[in-house]
Amino acid sequence: MEKIKLVEWGEKLKTSGAQISKMFSGKMKEILQGPTPESKMVDQATFETLEEANWGMNMRICSMINSEELNGTEIVRAIKSKISGKNVASQRLSLELLEACTMNCAKVASKVVSEKVLEEMVKMIENPITHHGDRKSALQLIRAWGQSEDLA
Repeated sequence: MEKIKLVEWGEKLKTSGAQISKMFSGKMKEILQGPTPESKMVDQATFETLEEANWGMNMRICSMINSEELNGTEIVRAIKSKISGKNVASQRLSLELLEACTMNCAKVASKVVSEKVLEEMVKMIENPITHHGDRKSALQLIRAWGQSEDLA
């Protein structure tokens, strides 16, 4: 009996170890992988020292998404990362870039939902440290998307 229990326990441990290894390797891949071309573009468009949105860069990103030079999912992930960050200027510029992408790139609207960007926007709105203007912008975007057939 003892031997059977020991074998069962060993199998469970082996299975759990494989699952943990799989999760860990996925996270390590994310950490070790360098910045993507998409994240570099988003960084340029949302650089914290910019006083205003770089609409030329924003439209270039939209054009590159539409021509499939850039991956819309990766752009949305990079924007989500900026929205969830602590830098006020980057958050504001990220919201403006996100708005430009959702208005000009048909593929981005569904990515906003699937990548849970709305949840990050809600967290940003609920954060007492968030600048009032950024809260207002995020709320306006969410309201506009709620009236849109793409994200309704």
